[in-house]
Amino acid sequence: MSKLFSTILIVALVSGVFAGCGGKVEESYQMVTVREASHAEIVSPGYKFGFDSPEFIAVKGNIGMVREGNLIEFFTGEDLENKVKMVEGKKFVAGVRKAYTPKVHFSVDFFAMGADTIRVGEAGYAEFPTLLRGFDEGNYEEIDIALVDQSTRKLKEIYDTQFKIEDTRLSWEEIQDAQGETMWAYMLTFPNVRFIIDGDELDAGMELLLIALINEDLLLTGGISYGGMPSASDFPRSYRNNTKIGGMVKLQYVKYAGDVCPIIQ
Repeated sequence: MSKLFSTILIVALVSGVFAGCGGKVEESYQMVTVREASHAEIVSPGYKFGFDSPEFIAVKGNIGMVREGNLIEFFTGEDLENKVKMVEGKKFVAGVRKAYTPKVHFSVDFFAMGADTIRVGEAGYAEFPTLLRGFDEGNYEEIDIALVDQSTRKLKEIYDTQFKIEDTRLSWEEIQDAQGETMWAYMLTFPNVRFIIDGDELDAGMELLLIALINEDLLLTGGISYGGMPSASDFPRSYRNNTKIGGMVKLQYVKYAGDVCPIIQ
């Protein structure tokens, strides 16, 4: 990493990459760490910073999360998910601008790899996770999930119930439905049963946190709700017995890095 106040000079070699007219345009970015840009009183015209190969732990659409030690910051950019894939496993510099609305984050201008520059630019729209310091869990029961399996008798015990879950294995995997069709789904695995998270009920902000948990191999703590008995056509007894899948649940909230992210209704 360059010293705190070193400056990189990015020259756009393609006409109009950073400017609306032809010719070169020079942009200066202070090379600092993510932590320094987040908390230190660093003077940088236009709040422009350069980060050396920031570690993206999750990216979805136009928004991503970067970890530096125990610090996590949000990054945004147009088609950021695909742009990050272009620099995965490579040494690069991220040129960003610090923004303060709707919450503090870094808007990515470009990724630079040697003589190559990947233009990113301001995101047209990015949905941030809703993160709360306080959250009322009073409506969520505490159950012994280890006693629940895929049988009808045991599933009936959690009908129409909202309950807490702790340190649960979360995965994104390809499964087969009862008709033999393949599908990708977020799965929660308990000692004697597995549940499919209802993807139609997930908002984009919460899904970003799920991706971060999976990528960092972290367990999920939060709350889920289970409706009535799964339909016989979608989850027949034979399918449940063979797969240990007890149906679908709705993810109501997720605890992440000291905050709580509730589902946006």
